[in-house]
Amino acid sequence: MLKCDFHMHSNEDPFDVLEHDAFELVDHGVRLGYQVLALTLHGRVYFPSELQDYAREKGILMIPGIECYLDRKEVLILGVMQADVKGIRTLQDLRAFKKERGPEMAVIAPHPFYSLNQCLGRKLREFADVFDAVELCHFYTRWWNPNEKAAKVAREIGKPMIACSDSHELKWLKHHYCRLQAKPNPKDVFDAIRAGRVENVTRPLTESELARKMFWLACHEPKRIGRKWGLLSSPESRRSVKSKKA
Repeated sequence: MLKCDFHMHSNEDPFDVLEHDAFELVDHGVRLGYQVLALTLHGRVYFPSELQDYAREKGILMIPGIECYLDRKEVLILGVMQADVKGIRTLQDLRAFKKERGPEMAVIAPHPFYSLNQCLGRKLREFADVFDAVELCHFYTRWWNPNEKAAKVAREIGKPMIACSDSHELKWLKHHYCRLQAKPNPKDVFDAIRAGRVENVTRPLTESELARKMFWLACHEPKRIGRKWGLLSSPESRRSVKSKKA
């Protein structure tokens, strides 16, 4: 079984201002025993050869990915590069692209039933053929859990649930991930996702963890707005900058 996470962010993200870069994310994944990671920045595929080589040396299969905004809804696309998604603007575009690309990619519906405008909601049923899996989101408690509706719809449309951390802080990677019965190559990983050969590892947030996450979100939003409007730049990875200086 491969320990995997298919929804991850780093400071190379055009919209997020985070404390870790992609290389530090790999390092932390190694410490926690991950074998497969997908970096899914908002609106950007970040997959330089240096990152691929670094992950490979550490025993990590790094899969290129992106969290796209299609019809103003968030969608996770795995196994694509920036040039692939350049012409994809709508869910209908993605439907056509996926028919062309076939099994060499995978599409996951992230946090579809949370009370945010960018969540898929009823679009999940409308475009059920586009999605290979539905995310089991980390952000829930024992008394509040939008994943329950996601699981119900996933059963209706015949799609597996898959736990992803949606990591914006490294400390949250420990408790929410999935294990796949697959060989460590992209095609076999995507086949395992579609077939539901998955074991989800998750637990609800405690009251104190929920409070800490809400506080982080409140502090993070002004930074995110600053980056969106160009007041804060989206830097290269600190490791890349260091290597260039050297």
